[in-house]
Amino acid sequence: MTGTTPNSHLEALDQTEAGLSGGITGLTPSAALGLIEHWRTECANATDADLGEVSAGLGRLADLLGADRLDGRAIGETLRGLSETTTAAAASAVDERMTPRLERLGTLLASAARTLGS
Repeated sequence: MTGTTPNSHLEALDQTEAGLSGGITGLTPSAALGLIEHWRTECANATDADLGEVSAGLGRLADLLGADRLDGRAIGETLRGLSETTTAAAASAVDERMTPRLERLGTLLASAARTLGS
């Protein structure tokens, strides 16, 4: 099915891709946390796909990024897990326009994880 993705999702996806394309530091912490919260909420509320695992991973990532002391290894492992679940979600996307976008996001998340040694 085409054309079912809201514009707000496409805009947030554009911001996420642009930020991650610049490497792990391409997003400020506040921008990253804002995008994480947007996606966590949207994934938790999704009715057309089971994105609970993605939502849970985003919650873990937000907790790690909001901690007083950042744990690069744990952040990298969480990013790697998000890469895997995002890539899996791409295969079952209801809106086929999202499949290549989600695959690219999965690749960007994997790259960020590798930067942190995961």
